[in-house]
Amino acid sequence: MVFTDTTSNYFNVLQYKVRRSLSESQSETPFYYDEEKFFTAYEALHHAWAKGQSKRQIAESLSIRRSTLKEWEKDFVAYGAMGLLPLLSLVDVDSQLERLVVLIKSARPHETSSYALRLADALELPGATLDIIRKIQRCHGFGHRLDDKDISFYKGLQQVFSAVTYHKARSKNYGHNVKDRAKTFTDFDHDPFQQKIELFKELSHCKKRGHIRLVLLRYGIHPNRYYELKKRFMLYGVWGLVDLINKARVGEKISPELELKIIEHRLMDPSLSAQKIVKELQLRCLRANVQKIYARWHLAKFKKAIPIRGVISMPMQEVKGESSQVIERSTQSRLPNLIQDANLKVNLDFSRFMKILTNRSVPVCNPGAIIMASFLEQLGIIEALHTYGPQTYRNVDITNNIVVNVLRIIAGFPTINDFRLNADRSVAIGSGLVVTPKKSRFYDSFDELRSYHLQKLRNDAGVRAKELGIVEAKQIAIDYHCDLSYSRFPHDKSLTKSPDKNGDMVYAHRPQIIWDSITNSIINIAYCEGRSRAPTALYNFLEENLFKIIDPSAVNEIYADSEYTGEKQLVYLVVRSTADVTMCLKQNKKIIKWKEETIKTGEWEPYGEKYRIISRDYILPETRKPFRFVVKQNTQTNETRCFGSTHDDFSPKKILDSYHLRWPVETGIKDLLENYFLDKAPGTSPDKVESHYYCVMLARLAIDYFLATLCEPKWKKPEDWKCVLSTIRATIFTNQNCEVTIHESGDLLLTYLDGDPLGVKQHLKSMLLRRSQAGLNRVSWWGNRGLKIQIKDRFNFKNGP
Repeated sequence: MVFTDTTSNYFNVLQYKVRRSLSESQSETPFYYDEEKFFTAYEALHHAWAKGQSKRQIAESLSIRRSTLKEWEKDFVAYGAMGLLPLLSLVDVDSQLERLVVLIKSARPHETSSYALRLADALELPGATLDIIRKIQRCHGFGHRLDDKDISFYKGLQQVFSAVTYHKARSKNYGHNVKDRAKTFTDFDHDPFQQKIELFKELSHCKKRGHIRLVLLRYGIHPNRYYELKKRFMLYGVWGLVDLINKARVGEKISPELELKIIEHRLMDPSLSAQKIVKELQLRCLRANVQKIYARWHLAKFKKAIPIRGVISMPMQEVKGESSQVIERSTQSRLPNLIQDANLKVNLDFSRFMKILTNRSVPVCNPGAIIMASFLEQLGIIEALHTYGPQTYRNVDITNNIVVNVLRIIAGFPTINDFRLNADRSVAIGSGLVVTPKKSRFYDSFDELRSYHLQKLRNDAGVRAKELGIVEAKQIAIDYHCDLSYSRFPHDKSLTKSPDKNGDMVYAHRPQIIWDSITNSIINIAYCEGRSRAPTALYNFLEENLFKIIDPSAVNEIYADSEYTGEKQLVYLVVRSTADVTMCLKQNKKIIKWKEETIKTGEWEPYGEKYRIISRDYILPETRKPFRFVVKQNTQTNETRCFGSTHDDFSPKKILDSYHLRWPVETGIKDLLENYFLDKAPGTSPDKVESHYYCVMLARLAIDYFLATLCEPKWKKPEDWKCVLSTIRATIFTNQNCEVTIHESGDLLLTYLDGDPLGVKQHLKSMLLRRSQAGLNRVSWWGNRGLKIQIKDRFNFKNGP
């Protein structure tokens, strides 16, 4: 049962009313309490049936209509005294959805509501929303405080409501006859609830404790039963006197933890039958118990794997010959007038704020969020969210919390809490807002984003990056990162362990990243399901995140780390993309065998001062393509590493040299961790983590686009590597003395007040002017305003103030 707010408030104050009435009376037994309609109805029928008073007289004394008295009489005959209980409003919720929410909270008390919504969508349960799920949790005692007393209270309340519903649904004669009111008003043989009412009514007049046992003896109630009823009366009032229903169970009951685990495994792997899942989970229970769970949740009807926690593993034969439909154009290029056609509007408070800026200036110290707004605009976030995003993101305001989070990351705030504690309004202004959104709004806004939303949003951003020339995807690197989780309850979040850099098994998230080795920019990033590992998740990951945005024939080279070592993975990469593959190989049984065979040839070559190398060619199965296997050994420690490449025309030295093109993904991940706060996700649920990954991806693409446009010579190294975000922040983005006002042209005017000793700000000013002339320096959530830069040296007192 799911209660409305009115019903919840009714029971929340019920205990207070009972305690107050008990303290005011001189009896040990509570009964009457204020504002309870049941007592009014019962006393009215008592006067009408037992004492024979007229209905007119009773209606006038109680100030009620006679029609109301007739309704009470009708319910009394149909359901006994139980029919006089007030009708409380309930929320119409699917019973399976309510059962699922209770199951999840029983198994994992600290699991988030978004997981219940994701699992409800996977099971195709109707009416699942976050509000409904949270209401179900509250009505079963699983609130934010997770108090055991609340769980016990609401569990008893649910039993009371179920008992009332059950008793009323039975076609039973309660013994009350309208034609013989005086004799049939009390019929304890047919109406046991009325017996308890009369018992407590009589006990409430007993002023001495010694008289209680005599009354119980006359009513045939055991003292232990009386104290149990009294305890329930103190909790639920007159509702606590209803006889509860004890359901008989056949067979052993499976624990909520195991039932939830069976549901998850079956959804993620449709090939698991009841017998197979017993072997998969190493269960020592009857197969019939597992089949009951299959029948209860209709698991047999799901024929396709459902990714509950990001990318899941997929057998190679399902994707081997499959041709993905490549997204040719991004949403912004296909729907350039979406904002105008959808009649999206600038935030009302921001519009008022712009009018205020016409005659005054506002100090800011993190202008990077304002500078990057026009570059973020070009990535087509608004168009993508209004096309692929959830319904809550399709409101009339142009701006949204994705924009806020991306600019928060660029401005250098690691977490939402750090951002909230800062008084500077740069990020809010850059996002088209006036004040910083509340902390709860950040978390709630991510709750509606599902993995299928984020999949399309990330792919759209990747296609847009290709259109803007940020990525080329001719030479790509794949990596599988261990992102340490800081959750206090990893078991309740269903987090699994993976090895970190030190080899320790830790609870972690697992982002899988595709990197452009030439432009040193991110192509895509996805959250992998907890039980997946890099080799098993490779197929689905590339099919959904690479080959949907990049034509396989356009990829020339793929670099993979040792996590992807496996003959099947190598064959898949060669067949699927027709690209050459170079890998660092983990030394499993087959690689060790190849290594021993290669070393036996004894044809070592020097490689640098400390290493020597040796190689041998093998033929890959299925493709019959040659594969050059290289062993690299440290001459001092004899430590060996193994590499492989489909470049059979390359010398071993050239293969190792070309493998260094994979290093940008390693440095890129370090950059994402240090400067884009990849491991500082708001929350631990997979959807929120993946939403954070989407924001990080957008922030990195926006910065790469900014650097490619600015072409600042001071920020380029001899190796043609661009500077990292921390350098840009220290120079022009953060901790700057600036002010914002409105230029006479209508654009925002950002004034640097500390001069330009390095000349970067002057270069930035010229670049924004060129973009204005090209029509690119505009921001939709600013009302299509642009940005202009002004440089002053207001606090240089060398030549006098």
